[in-house]
Amino acid sequence: MDEKEMSVQARYECLSALQDTYLRSGRIAKSAMLDWLKTATGLNRKYTITCLNDPRLGRHKRSHERGREYGPDVVEALRTIAHALNWICAERLTPGLVKTAMHMTAHGELEISPEVLAKLSRISIASVGRILPQLRPQRLFPRAYPGRPPETAAQRAVPVSVIPWNITEPGHFEMDLVHHGVPDEDGRLVCTIQFIDVLTGWSERFGIMGSGFDAVYGAILSFKDHCPIPVREVHSDNGSEFVNRALISALGPEHLCVTQTRGRPGYHNDNRFVEQKNSSLVRAYLGSTPLHTHEQLDALQSLYQDMWIYYNLFQPVLRQIQRSATIGSDGIVHVRRTHDIARTPFDRLLQARPPISRATREGLQDLMDRTSLMSLRDRIYEQVRQITGHNDKA
Repeated sequence: MDEKEMSVQARYECLSALQDTYLRSGRIAKSAMLDWLKTATGLNRKYTITCLNDPRLGRHKRSHERGREYGPDVVEALRTIAHALNWICAERLTPGLVKTAMHMTAHGELEISPEVLAKLSRISIASVGRILPQLRPQRLFPRAYPGRPPETAAQRAVPVSVIPWNITEPGHFEMDLVHHGVPDEDGRLVCTIQFIDVLTGWSERFGIMGSGFDAVYGAILSFKDHCPIPVREVHSDNGSEFVNRALISALGPEHLCVTQTRGRPGYHNDNRFVEQKNSSLVRAYLGSTPLHTHEQLDALQSLYQDMWIYYNLFQPVLRQIQRSATIGSDGIVHVRRTHDIARTPFDRLLQARPPISRATREGLQDLMDRTSLMSLRDRIYEQVRQITGHNDKA
C-alpha cells in the first residue's frame, strides 16, 4: 500500500493489530514483518521497531496545539473577497482567491500585502471552509435555495422505497396526479389520477375535481373496487395530495390495509412507470387542454372507462428485463435495453402469481370477447375530439 493511501490513524491500527504477533516472533519473522510494514505504512524501520516495542502504542495527544497559520490579516482579506462574491462556498471561492484579490486591489477595493497574497495562494479549501462560517452574515440577499427543506411529519410517517422492476407479484402500484391546466376563477380544476401495476403494466385512470383529500381518497376507493388485482401497495411521489396525515390514516391497517410508500424527494425516476404512462396514456390524448367543468369531468370518466378496456385487454406492452451500459470510442455512454415478448396486461395477469380468482378471469375474458376492437378505438378518438375540441382524424 502506498504511503498516501494510508492515514496516520490507519498506520497505528495496523501496528496495533500486529504488535502481539511481532513480540512473540523470532528474529527472522520479525525482520520479514518489518519489511512488510515499511512497504505498507511508509514508516521508517527504526521508528516501526520503537512503536512495536512500546506497551502504550497509539496516538498521543499533543503537548501543545498548533499555532494559527492564517492570522487576522488573512481572515480580513477573506471577508472582503467573500463579501464581494456574495459569500459563495469555499469550493468555489478558494481557487480564485489570488486572482480576485489582485483584481480588487487594482480597483482600490482591497489593500493586501505580498505576504497575505502568498498565504491566499496556498490556503486550502478546508481552511477556507472553517473560516467562512465565522464571517458569513446571518441575512443574505440574494441567496440560492440552500437545499431541500426538512421532511414534514407526514413524510416521515411514509417509508421511502422504490418498487423494483423485477417484482414477482402483482398489486404493487405506482400512482401519480396529472393537472389539466390551472384552476379557473372559481378554483375548479379537473385532474387525472393514474395507477400502474409494475409487474403486469395494468393501468387505471380516474378523473377527479381538484386534488383535495376527498377527491384523492374517493379515487383510491374507486380504484380499489374497480381493479381486478388485489392492491397491496401504492407508491407515490412526495406531493402533499398523497403524503398527508388524513390519507396516511385512511390507507393504514385500520381502514384500507394498503401499504403506502413514497419515492425520494426530487427523484422522479423512483416513479418511473407511472411517469411514462402519464405521457403516453394521458398527455398524448389530452395534451394541454384545460379542463374545469363537471361536464368535462364526466366526459373524461367515460373516456377512461373505454381506455381501461383498450389498454388492459388489447394493447400489448413490453417490460425491460435487462440493461447494460457501454462507453463507445467517442466517449458517449450507450445504454442497451433488453425487453421480453410483448403481451397485454391481461395476459401477464393470467400468468402472475398469486393468481386472480376464476370469476374475475372469466369476467374479463367475456368482456374482451364481446368487445369490437375497431369500434372501441374509434369511440376513444371520438371522445378525445369532443373533450379537446380537435377535429383531427386519427
